[in-house]
Amino acid sequence: MSFSTDHTHTHDLPSPAQLRDRLARAGLRATRQRLLILECLLTLPGHPTAEQVHRQVTEREASISLGTVYKTLDSFVAAGLTRRVASAEGSSRRYDADCTEHHHLFCTDTQEIIDYCDPQLDALIREFFEARGLQNFQPHSFSLHVRGCKVASK
Repeated sequence: MSFSTDHTHTHDLPSPAQLRDRLARAGLRATRQRLLILECLLTLPGHPTAEQVHRQVTEREASISLGTVYKTLDSFVAAGLTRRVASAEGSSRRYDADCTEHHHLFCTDTQEIIDYCDPQLDALIREFFEARGLQNFQPHSFSLHVRGCKVASK
């Protein structure tokens, strides 16, 4: 079981060649704009909004519009490079560059989204659906979204 609010580690940032390779493997051309937006998505902590990505992008390339960032992030979602995550209040879209299986805990006090991994919980959910069987539906993946608030440690 593990918790994380920040899955970005600066020493693990991909090189320009690795960014190009990620885009190519996802079937996307490695345009200057896509490379920059992907790099910013990977360097921002947590689960950034398109607006946060746009702010970081425009520090390096002022001509890239917010609309371009939204379209590019949507193309990343469609290609499997990132996931769209609803914020705790549900009003804004956030993006998660970590596409591994994990769940999200939403703190309603701080609006923080916390990544949560627990292989035992995942196994229980798989076993539950295998035992119940879903008529005409085969689950491939799942992600829980749990709302609550942080409590002080005792």
